[in-house]
Amino acid sequence: MERGKLWRTAFGNNVRMLDLNSAGLTPDMATQRAADGVSSAAWILGHLVTVRYRLRRMMGGGVLEDHPVWEQHYARGGAGESAHLDWEALRECFRVSDQALKETFLQFEEWDRPTMNPALGAEQPLEQVLAFLYMHECYHLGQIGIIRKLHGLPGAI
Repeated sequence: MERGKLWRTAFGNNVRMLDLNSAGLTPDMATQRAADGVSSAAWILGHLVTVRYRLRRMMGGGVLEDHPVWEQHYARGGAGESAHLDWEALRECFRVSDQALKETFLQFEEWDRPTMNPALGAEQPLEQVLAFLYMHECYHLGQIGIIRKLHGLPGAI
């Protein structure tokens, strides 16, 4: 399978994972911490949208107009509580980010280009950075699945 299609499918499947894990999660549930030390689902989703746009920029795609606002609210190590948009708007931003990634993946060709992995502070081939960021996204989407259980909803996946 062509690399762009592979990554497009992988990240595209995460839209479905979000839909399953967020079903029944009310805006109130999404914006509150389900337990001490646990980020809110809304904050986690904003963090994922921010990382998706960083990834797109890393691959030569455009930058969000309001990128500084996203970075301010959802940077790594942030408070994990407040979100700058409501739950449904964040879910829509995730879908929109998926379409932007789709276009980027399908046009991209420099998979081995040396790229700084922001989490490791080390340079790696871009596809390795991409694999790390995909794992990162799956991890956080799994957290949303646990958050739904902490709020008393049944498991979804």
